[in-house]
Amino acid sequence: MKNWTVIVKILAALAAVAGVIYVIAAYGDKIVAWAKKLLGCNPCADCDCECEECDCIEAEAEDEAVAEETEEVAEEAAEEETVVAAEDDFEG
Repeated sequence: MKNWTVIVKILAALAAVAGVIYVIAAYGDKIVAWAKKLLGCNPCADCDCECEECDCIEAEAEDEAVAEETEEVAEEAAEEETVVAAEDDFEG
């Protein structure tokens, strides 16, 4: 009986470690962003430079590009005609 409890404890520990690894792999970037936000670590918060090398400038450019692409896709979808099925399509 002691052997089974030891085996179950080892399996439970391995499952816990696997769960932590999964959470880190799946949500690691969100966790890091949250931690930086919590600690106030924003390297560009006090950035008064006019250079193009800042990470904040690159992130803003990427966000703008994604927003423009999303708007274009939405406009294309709105322009497409809506297909309506007729009763003849369902007759067998």
